[in-house]
Amino acid sequence: MLQNNPTIKLPAGSLWLGHWILFGAACNVAGWSLSAIYYLNAVGLIIAIPLFWFLMARLIGLGLPPKPSKSVLSCWHLRFKKLLPASFIILAILSLIGGFLYAPNNFDALIYRMPRVADWLMAEHWEWITTTKNNLNTRSTGFEWWTAPMFAILKTDRLVFLINLVSFLFLPGLFFSLFRQMGVPRKSAYSWMWILPSGYCFVLQAASVGNDMLATLFAVAAFDFGFRWKRGGGYPCFALALLGCAMMTAIKPTTLPLLLPFAVLFHDMWLPTLRKPLATLALAVLFAFASFLPTAAINFRQCGDWTGAAAEDQKLGQVQPLVGIATNTINTSLQNLIPPVFPLAGAWNKMFIRLFPASFLEATHRSFEEGGANFSVSDFQGEESSGVGTGLSILLFVSILMGLCKPAESVHQGSCVKRLRLQWLLMCGAFSLAILAYFSRAGMSTVARHIAPFYPFFFALCLCGRSQNRVVQSRTWRWATYLAVASALAMVIITPSRPLWPANTLFSKVNGNSPQLLQRAKTGYEVYSGRSDGLGPIRDALPPDITVVGYLSYSTSPELPLWKPYMHRQLRHLLPQNTLGSLRTEGIRYLALNTDHFELYKGTTPEEWVKRDGGIVKTRISLQLIARQPPCEWWVIEIPPLPL
Repeated sequence: MLQNNPTIKLPAGSLWLGHWILFGAACNVAGWSLSAIYYLNAVGLIIAIPLFWFLMARLIGLGLPPKPSKSVLSCWHLRFKKLLPASFIILAILSLIGGFLYAPNNFDALIYRMPRVADWLMAEHWEWITTTKNNLNTRSTGFEWWTAPMFAILKTDRLVFLINLVSFLFLPGLFFSLFRQMGVPRKSAYSWMWILPSGYCFVLQAASVGNDMLATLFAVAAFDFGFRWKRGGGYPCFALALLGCAMMTAIKPTTLPLLLPFAVLFHDMWLPTLRKPLATLALAVLFAFASFLPTAAINFRQCGDWTGAAAEDQKLGQVQPLVGIATNTINTSLQNLIPPVFPLAGAWNKMFIRLFPASFLEATHRSFEEGGANFSVSDFQGEESSGVGTGLSILLFVSILMGLCKPAESVHQGSCVKRLRLQWLLMCGAFSLAILAYFSRAGMSTVARHIAPFYPFFFALCLCGRSQNRVVQSRTWRWATYLAVASALAMVIITPSRPLWPANTLFSKVNGNSPQLLQRAKTGYEVYSGRSDGLGPIRDALPPDITVVGYLSYSTSPELPLWKPYMHRQLRHLLPQNTLGSLRTEGIRYLALNTDHFELYKGTTPEEWVKRDGGIVKTRISLQLIARQPPCEWWVIEIPPLPL
């Protein structure tokens, strides 16, 4: 119900967060709007983004954040002298250094997220790209529209990580506010607000271009503003809560199940619309363009499936519910509990899969990607596969166990205890249904990373016990905390994505006579160090004046380097029925060809296929783009005009 108490003024941190959300939403609305008028370019974005940002802020009634006062700065200075806040700042600084030192090398970003932004900008509008890799078309666009201004205006991807880094800095205050409003005791909430951001799926993406941590920010912000609205936060909190829901689905539609607990907890949120019907109607239209809704509508129109799974892989949309729940539960547990560096991963994978009956494994292979169906774990946790990590998983277990053993702090009002228990049961039931709904439909291998937006709510529900204030004061818990944070610090330093130690220099001495473990580590670091420009040798083999290049690959390939320099060159994806002759008629003179799996899909060798239409192989380069897979051969093919 709406509260009768006067509207609560938003604190400065919430105002800054509100404007950060508005900025992201304005990029999304501007992207779709400019696409509609075929004016998606630097000038259009410079005009449209501030315009939509200002318009939404006025409709919401969100004021400007105040300037930091001396007392606030002094308070923060004292706060960061403590160990846990200081550890968070150290993680943030190391992430900043890593982001500046290394170009983005997140595999999904190189495969489809950033290439499609380059494609849209070259076309000056969103388009359904003609390709066999339909993840270029069907996936959510929230993060992509946020990066479009950097590509269009600055013509670089080196600063994209700043979106994640700024979002990472919001996490502690946001976690504290959410924990308190979900019933976590104050001392426990204060400690965990600094600890939870050290989860691998959060801290490893602070300097990355992954979107799981960003989706977590919007999901938690939606509930935080929702709780503030219930306490009398007024129309701005109502609007920002809904915008947070919209943006979390625009970033990752895997957050859609979280709309269920949101609807349960804030079921009467429609009441503020009666007070400002016109503003609410205008915001509803704008928020729709800042959500997954436009992509869902396009997916349904193009392939008859709003999720887009029908256009990618039929298996992704046909998970058997009970098999999905069981398999995802096991994979989530494994991916969170294995050590961050696990040399025995290969032996473990062979042993663990033998524990299950053949009938169950057959069912998992019908529903899941190969890694998820086989319950495979990696020998090194990176940003593409990590959950919160071993340290935080163990720390949470220790906290729950110690909370059960320690006496709870006394509460004098019996009715208050009953109300808190009922609220906890309601939230626990709603969030449990949300995660079960996701597990019953998801068939991805890296489920521990994909459920990153769910972790803050799970931790909050586990830490609601009143004895948790005593737990965080115990010596045992503090030592467990130090170990958990230290493991996160070590991961930030040694991660192959952005190593902050001379890994390649030290591994240069490793050769074929070295132990197998060292050879695998060397391969991993070498592949990651060159991944951001993995197809750079192919790009460099092309004439610099070529503006359109054909592209054909039947395996997962990071195509982004072929788009560089941005706003100069465009890729033209070939379909299975296309030939070199069809490219010739379009005036395309060069083709980048990945020969991996070529004969399987084409029914002929690449040599015969090229020779048939008079192509000339100009360059053959062997490239290893994935550490666990052997190198593949890429060709640069010239397509000369037919003789007159």
